[in-house]
Amino acid sequence: MTTTRASEMAEHPEFPWPSLVAAVALAVGVGACSQEGVITIDGRGDGGEPPSGDSSVADGGVDSSRPDTGVADGGCTEAPSRSPWVPVDTGGPAGESLSACIGRVGSLTDDRLPETQDYDITTFGGPGDEQPVSCASPDADGTWYYAANAQRFRCGQRIRVIDAARSRCVIVEVADIGPNACVEEAGAMPIFDVSPLASQALFDVDSVGWSEHRAVYAAPVDNDNVLGPCDHHDTPSVRLRGFIGGACESATECAFTSGTCLTDAAGYPDGMCTRPCATGCPDAVGPNAYTACHRFPDGANRCVARCDFTLFANGCRDGYGCFDSPGLSGGPTRQVCMPVTCP
Repeated sequence: MTTTRASEMAEHPEFPWPSLVAAVALAVGVGACSQEGVITIDGRGDGGEPPSGDSSVADGGVDSSRPDTGVADGGCTEAPSRSPWVPVDTGGPAGESLSACIGRVGSLTDDRLPETQDYDITTFGGPGDEQPVSCASPDADGTWYYAANAQRFRCGQRIRVIDAARSRCVIVEVADIGPNACVEEAGAMPIFDVSPLASQALFDVDSVGWSEHRAVYAAPVDNDNVLGPCDHHDTPSVRLRGFIGGACESATECAFTSGTCLTDAAGYPDGMCTRPCATGCPDAVGPNAYTACHRFPDGANRCVARCDFTLFANGCRDGYGCFDSPGLSGGPTRQVCMPVTCP
């Protein structure tokens, strides 16, 4: 394990270092995740991972409050605007160097998710940057598709990351906490810290610094997705096809347990595959979005696709927008795709 990077950063605080997680880990220790093997996590925060079979069994009830409907003055329904992400103010003096900020705040990280799922990437690990990771995962040696964002997604969660041009895609697994809040404050963006192997898949480079502002979108996916490069961006017509949130004309096109189709005639543009639920919904591999159990205006609970900017430029299929949906069993508010009717 090398210990030179922390001192080098102190001497050259303005250099676009690929990552500052290593320095924080060595200096103060970052161990926010389990140390006892791979974890099955509830990345949704819905109050319990749904069982592998029927997910409609209640695990504590559904929040009875209604979601933001987005109803405009003219009577149509529009998606509410997404709030811009603003970095944590660490309270440092003007002109403070990055290394001084880290020395002052220690291992401070930000667990807020950007609503539009956009990040800049940095890299950590690889030859000359050997270091432990806080999750129970292989060492960050550059030979694995991993990322540091455990404070946002938890250890073991698989994430789909695409470049801003939507031309390249990679599946990574969260292996560490970070990056430090000082880095995100300096870059004025949330940051995804990834392995050199992942940055090669996205940008053909194995070292990326925060000041380069290499933009990506990142969203959680089913943990059965295979790590490494993916083709989920290639064919728009196959995104969500046959699964929750996908287009349909009849239930026969919703090829999953208890699948039904909410039709175009009922106000769902090009139809929408769904199923009844109580608190949890299944996910699926491939070009699919994370799902959520959502309370509809008619009082029924049905599965819907969550907003996913790695699949769609506005987070949802044409005719749908991102709406806030109250979390279940006291969980956080989620952003889900529902029809919009405003021009």
